[in-house]
Amino acid sequence: MKEKVLSYIEDVLEVPRDEYNGMPTCPFAKQERESNNIYIDTITNDNDFIICMHNFVKSGKNSAVFIQDDVVLEKNTKRYQKFLNNILKVMDKSEWKALCINPDDKLDVDGFNARSLAPCFLVLINNKKEIKIAHNNILKTKYFDKMGSKYKKYLGVK
Repeated sequence: MKEKVLSYIEDVLEVPRDEYNGMPTCPFAKQERESNNIYIDTITNDNDFIICMHNFVKSGKNSAVFIQDDVVLEKNTKRYQKFLNNILKVMDKSEWKALCINPDDKLDVDGFNARSLAPCFLVLINNKKEIKIAHNNILKTKYFDKMGSKYKKYLGVK
């Protein structure tokens, strides 16, 4: 599954798209992947989210992708994401933020749904400060121009 996730990052998230005005779906994925700064692990009964987080932090990498084979219903994606972020607070790891990618999510930009192409449910972990800087930089571009209000609201874009 790790190879499928790396392929998803490279072949979907890094590719410039008209829907994002010529920018990749995730403008920062390529740099992280090419610099080998993405920690990849699988959430299981024996290797739960907390263990994955401890291993990620020990790795010294900038970001993480946790593969989760358990199905999360689309209507529960955002709630599950909040749950994981609350766990991070309890773990005293509040400098990190979890973002969930559910292949069943019905969020698209001008008809393109990058989430539906994910090989499985993914939990992305990034540093909050870096997310804020990246978000502010993207706001200065035309990245969100073709994105509907529902998706913008989901992402917290104003």
